[in-house]
Amino acid sequence: MISSYKQLSSKYLKGNMKRTILTLIGIILSVALISTVGLFMKGSQLSQIENIKKLNGFSFHFGISNYDEAIVNKIKYNPQIASFGLMSQGGIVPVGDVSVQKNFADHSAMEFLTYSLLDGRLPANDREAAVDSWTLPYLKKDLQIGDSFEFDGQTYQLVGLLDNRAFTQINKVGRFLTYKQDFAMGEGRILAEINEKADFKEVLEEIKSLTEDENLVINEELIRVLKPGSNQSILAVLVIVVSIVVIATVVVIYNAFQISVVERMKQFGLLRSIGATRKQIRQIVMREAAVLAVIAIPVGLVCSILAVAALQSIFSIILEDGAGVSFFHIDWQILFISSFITLTAVLASSYYPAFFAGRISPLLAISSRLSIKKEAIKKHKNTVLRKPLSFPLSLALKNVKRNKNRYTITILSIIISSVLFITFSSMMDIAFASKYVKDLSTKSDLSIYLKQDHDDSLAERQQMLELLKSFENVSGVKEQDLSFEIDLKDKTQSLATVAHIEESIGKKHAISIVNHIDENKVKKDSELVIKVLVYSFITVISLIGSLNILNTITISIIIRRKELAALKSIGMSQRNLKKMIIYEALIYGFSGSLQGIFFGCILSYIIYLAASGVLRVEWTIPYEACLITFVSALFISFLSVLIPLRKIQKDNIIDVIRE
Repeated sequence: MISSYKQLSSKYLKGNMKRTILTLIGIILSVALISTVGLFMKGSQLSQIENIKKLNGFSFHFGISNYDEAIVNKIKYNPQIASFGLMSQGGIVPVGDVSVQKNFADHSAMEFLTYSLLDGRLPANDREAAVDSWTLPYLKKDLQIGDSFEFDGQTYQLVGLLDNRAFTQINKVGRFLTYKQDFAMGEGRILAEINEKADFKEVLEEIKSLTEDENLVINEELIRVLKPGSNQSILAVLVIVVSIVVIATVVVIYNAFQISVVERMKQFGLLRSIGATRKQIRQIVMREAAVLAVIAIPVGLVCSILAVAALQSIFSIILEDGAGVSFFHIDWQILFISSFITLTAVLASSYYPAFFAGRISPLLAISSRLSIKKEAIKKHKNTVLRKPLSFPLSLALKNVKRNKNRYTITILSIIISSVLFITFSSMMDIAFASKYVKDLSTKSDLSIYLKQDHDDSLAERQQMLELLKSFENVSGVKEQDLSFEIDLKDKTQSLATVAHIEESIGKKHAISIVNHIDENKVKKDSELVIKVLVYSFITVISLIGSLNILNTITISIIIRRKELAALKSIGMSQRNLKKMIIYEALIYGFSGSLQGIFFGCILSYIIYLAASGVLRVEWTIPYEACLITFVSALFISFLSVLIPLRKIQKDNIIDVIRE
């Protein structure tokens, strides 16, 4: 028993469960799209921050040398500075054939240097030390973490190993890091980290006014990732991307709801004819929208969180230290904004057709004459359309032309999905072509540099090449102008191999050996993280876009059951009916994909122009993405009609017409 007209909303949703489920899927896809994109961008930012810190080996935002007490106080009592520490360099101490330079840091500065740590921990007192791993054989034979060793007249305990850097090995000057509490005024350098909530631009301008440019070092690469809004080009790209996602979200929801509401104009006309007011019609529809939104939004958010959690699990599997990649991050602000945008889109997309239904004549609505428009009669002389095989195609073309509203809604879904795929694919191509990704290209395991002032004959170099190839752990050697690039069979035995090369070749020739294994590992992990992020993001966008197309076309076929049953009742065969529906789907896919490719290329070029201030790359038409979009749109459109076709084939013609 219905006691209030508002109960009609729940009655309709329960009575038309299939259409309700499809509409729910549309809303779930929409909220999942915007929240997943938001969480992906946040997670990508966090991951890139970690990658840059590992590649640089430190996390401070700026450093000041030649400081005085006034500068120290300005930094110490500045609420916009999160933390600061002191670090200085000591003398260079000869150790065998190489040298080692002392570095001192207090506890706060040590925190900024944790990203240089390869193994163990950083020193906690002045009797502990961390050194470059390649210097171990020179400091003490078989030296390991936890052992004590003599250096510069003092005894230290080795507590950590620093990652091998190319510049230290080429110059043969290793790093020795230990703790120091008290620094003289002006000694070394102040290392500082800006508060995340502070205005970085304002803080850096203030710091620049305190000292000369030559005394100031700014970690611009890290700051650019931490505060993308501070760079106009990056901000422009973000605005374009977010706008695309928001527009796509609104259109997806509008498609799912508009089809559902427009096809019920006859029901609204009946309600109007028995006394329902325009306001009541709007409330019925918007109540349905609110119920669907309340159900769909939490489900969409959960799906989004699960997608990001799954990505974190992938990192943990493919990376040795995957647990350290802080990609998974639930930002409640992003989830709230996603929910708000989705709810607004649902209510807005339901209000327009409800407002339209309230204004139309009840008689027109009941007679179903709203979507029927008189067309001019045209005589076709095309002989192809007279053939029996062309009849379903000609009927499909007429059906597409007959209902402009349904055609526009379905095409919009395909256009939006195509634009999303092409735009984000182009963004990833631009990102992969950037200098940052190119810098991640790994080198050989070992490099042996010959001193330029040392005259080695061609015969001696050839002898060195043959000797290097004969080493047991060497898998390949490439000769360059003034170096040999070596790949190892067992990378864990790199230190022993370096010692062997020093003993065999280093005593006769002036060489410098650079161990790239630690550096390559960091770069490979960083590159792998970027690739997983990129392809996972494209996969999610493609999946959501494909489901959106499937959902929209499926709804448009299901709501025409009565029309299709009428065609069968007047003699149209099941085979021709199937061909007609497939042709319609392919027309949607063909037209929508071409328009999507056009707008997608335009948007990708706009993003390129916005990013040109940061990345020096050339824009090219994304032919591969366009081809994938075109083929996928046709395939998904074809696939989307197979399930409803099976249902239509089983329908009883009389029962469907009587509905």
